[in-house]
Amino acid sequence: MTFQKEIGDIYRLKVPFENLYTSVFIIKKPVGNVLVDCATYDSDVDEYILPALKRASLSISDVDYLVLTHAHGDHAGGLKRILHYNSNIKVVKSGDEFSIDAIRLYALKGHTLDCVGVFDESTGTLISGDGLQGAGIGKYRCSITSKEEYLKTIEKIDKDDKIENILFSHAYEPWYKDYAKGREQIKQCLKDCKNYI
Repeated sequence: MTFQKEIGDIYRLKVPFENLYTSVFIIKKPVGNVLVDCATYDSDVDEYILPALKRASLSISDVDYLVLTHAHGDHAGGLKRILHYNSNIKVVKSGDEFSIDAIRLYALKGHTLDCVGVFDESTGTLISGDGLQGAGIGKYRCSITSKEEYLKTIEKIDKDDKIENILFSHAYEPWYKDYAKGREQIKQCLKDCKNYI
C-alpha cells in the first residue's frame, strides 16, 4: 500500500477499516510535512502508515504536523502510536491555530462539533475528513451531531469559490467515490448532503 498522488502536494493512503477503508493523507511541503489523520489502530501505523511513508522516501521523523480532522477512532486511533515513534510531531486539532505554506484548518462542524478540514489554497483543495457525508457509507449512515451546524458548513462551502476540489476520507454514497472535483461536482455533493440529513 502506498500514498497515491491526489493533487499538487497531497497524497492519499487507503487504510483498511472493517470492510471499508479510511484515508490518511500526507501533504509534502518544504516548510514541513503534514499528516492528516492516523487511521484506527496502533497496528495500522505499523503495518500501513510507516511502510507507506518509507515507500514515499519519508520516515515518521520527517512528519512535522499531524492534523486530526476529528476525534473518532477511525481517524485518530493511531495517535498514541504515532507519538511513540515521533514525540516531536505537532498535533493539530479543532480550535488550534494552524497555517503553513498556504495550508490552513477549515472548520466543518456538523458530523461532530470538533470536525475540521485542511484547505490547501495552492490547489483549492479541501480535505474534509467526515465533514461532508452524503448518505454515509455501508452500515454507517450519515452521522450528524448537529444538523444546524452541518447545514451552516454546507452553506459556507457552497459560497466559498476558492474550494475547487474536495477529498473525502471514505467513498460516500451516493457518489461511491472519495472526491468531488470541480465546482459542478461540489455543488452536486452539497445538494446530496442536504438531501440525506
